[in-house]
Amino acid sequence: MLKLTRFLKKYWLSALLAPLFMLLEVFMDLLQPRFMASIVNDGIIAGDLTAIASTAPKMLIAALIGLIAGVGCTVFSTIASQNFGADLRQELFQKIQSLSLRSLDRFGSGSIVTRLTGDVTQIQNLVLLLLRVFARSSFIIIGSLIMAFVISPRLSIILLAMIPLLAIFLIITTRITVPLFAMMQQRLDQVNTVMQENLSGIRVVKAFVRSDYEEERFNETNSNLLHASLKAAKIVALNTPLVSIILNFSIVAALWYGGMLSEYGALSVGSLAAFLTYITQLLFSTLGLGNQLIAISRAKASADRINEILEVPADKWTAEGKANEQSKHIQAGRITFDHVSFNYEGDSEKAVLRDIHLDIEPGETIGIVGVNGSGKSTLVSLIPRFYEVTEGMIRIDSHPINEIAAVELHSQIGMVLQQAHLFSGTIRDNISYGKPDASQDEIVAAAKAAEAHAFIMKLENGYDTLLGQRGVNLSGGQKQRLSIARTLLLKPKIVILDDCTSAVDLRTDLLIRKSLQEIMKTSTCFIIGQRIASVQQANRIIVLEDGQVTAIGTHQELLEQSKLYQQMAFSQQGA
Repeated sequence: MLKLTRFLKKYWLSALLAPLFMLLEVFMDLLQPRFMASIVNDGIIAGDLTAIASTAPKMLIAALIGLIAGVGCTVFSTIASQNFGADLRQELFQKIQSLSLRSLDRFGSGSIVTRLTGDVTQIQNLVLLLLRVFARSSFIIIGSLIMAFVISPRLSIILLAMIPLLAIFLIITTRITVPLFAMMQQRLDQVNTVMQENLSGIRVVKAFVRSDYEEERFNETNSNLLHASLKAAKIVALNTPLVSIILNFSIVAALWYGGMLSEYGALSVGSLAAFLTYITQLLFSTLGLGNQLIAISRAKASADRINEILEVPADKWTAEGKANEQSKHIQAGRITFDHVSFNYEGDSEKAVLRDIHLDIEPGETIGIVGVNGSGKSTLVSLIPRFYEVTEGMIRIDSHPINEIAAVELHSQIGMVLQQAHLFSGTIRDNISYGKPDASQDEIVAAAKAAEAHAFIMKLENGYDTLLGQRGVNLSGGQKQRLSIARTLLLKPKIVILDDCTSAVDLRTDLLIRKSLQEIMKTSTCFIIGQRIASVQQANRIIVLEDGQVTAIGTHQELLEQSKLYQQMAFSQQGA
């Protein structure tokens, strides 16, 4: 957790003033038993009303100062903790943006969401607790201990025997609960993952009448979370009664021994009352400190999970940062795959792509076909460096892609994926997502090229139509056309179309292809298609089988040379 304290540096003044104000409040509170002892000894027992009258205003002034100090502590601790949480959340989000798909796949979206929300909140609450409640408990324990020794060193022997016992118990409890709370957060990750999968695939669930199955799946993960929570709660539940036994025993011992000292005249009644007040404050603050240590142990589990993401090395393409003078620039769009291999697991025996060697000229349109799992999408994902090649090298305009800065690389590569992803906002916002300063004419031109303008104008608010999350109020084909328009607006040097017209009809697909040929005639274009009709006009078509290139040629050449291509073409023709 100490690694995260750097987020408090900007707010060091608030983080310092909060415990200082709390120290002032505690000091005022510690004066009250001494004032009360003075009233009992010098006023009530001695029968001196003047002593009572002179001490009472001091108690009121001390209480007022303590109240103001308490408010100050609350204000500054809130400022520090809220800003700490906001900055931590922001850096964590930025870190997530810098991770490669490989790293994101390792964590999983459900776990990332939990860490960005629940875990950050845990740490933020911990900062508030440390600056207010923990500081108060610590100051009261130290202050009460000092005041108790000042009143009666002999009676304070009880405290010397009790405090080590409490400390040992709290340390044991903390060590047991930390792994339990870590398990709780992992189980919460699983619940979030199941929830996200269910909500994103709710249409599939309903279409296949699998609601009962999904309920059972959620019930299983929810039960796992419940069992982990109960296991941790049982340990926490033991904390309060066991500590209370120690505290109550200490109070009884103090009453017995203090009564003896008072009877023999070694301790005044007022001083005994003050001592009991201090020991009660000390013991109950110790009890509170035990509960706070439980909260700290839970926050530690969250801190470990947050640091796990923050400590992942930034991916090379992000670490290289913005384009600079040393960065190579994409001019033409010539692409070379120089004996490229790739695997997800780091195991060459499970390579997704093996020894791919391709030379693609600027402005050339390349079709890519193959059965599911042959590595088509993975191949094009290596160009923008979503994944790093395992062996070999990819070059653009003779420059290794790791010499091209991320901004330059991505600004010159336009991708349209099969699963069109739209953001909440207007249609205009989504089309101009990659070029926020685009004019209305540019947006309309891109929409027309993607065969989207017609259906957009039929909507009540046209380009100002608000879209729901992930474009839920549009059909699959409409979402794909908006995604194509978003890419066409950029006019990049390299265009990657990953089966992006699978949800549109053949006529619209043909019209989109014609528009692409006209608009992107100077761009190097990759077209991944399940339909032979989508790629047959390409300059060359690559046939992938089990991660290897088994044939390259035009549509007509592959019909004569590639058995797989023949089977795909004839089966679709027959259909």
